[in-house]
Amino acid sequence: MIEDTAESPLTPVPGATRLLPRRRPDGRELLATAKGILMAARGCSGAQAFDELLDVSRRHHQTVVGAARNLVDLAAGSPTRRRTPDAVRFDEWEQLLTQLPHRHAHAS
Repeated sequence: MIEDTAESPLTPVPGATRLLPRRRPDGRELLATAKGILMAARGCSGAQAFDELLDVSRRHHQTVVGAARNLVDLAAGSPTRRRTPDAVRFDEWEQLLTQLPHRHAHAS
């Protein structure tokens, strides 16, 4: 019996390990998350939640994705939220989100 001593071309070669930066959610993910937040907070349907996102985006001259991003950041308690110039415009959702059962004050 003849043994094949040649190294297989499919043998994995260890390489340098790189940390990949965290990917920002795309528009669909942001819209789905924002709709879910509104559905939970208001007890409304997905269509009604999307209509609210459309309404807020129009009133504040934002894209729907921009409004969704602001809502998601607000719900997550993002520390960068207050640094953006247009974030103050979305304080209309602040009271709504404080009523959610999982919302907790952050310890300093």
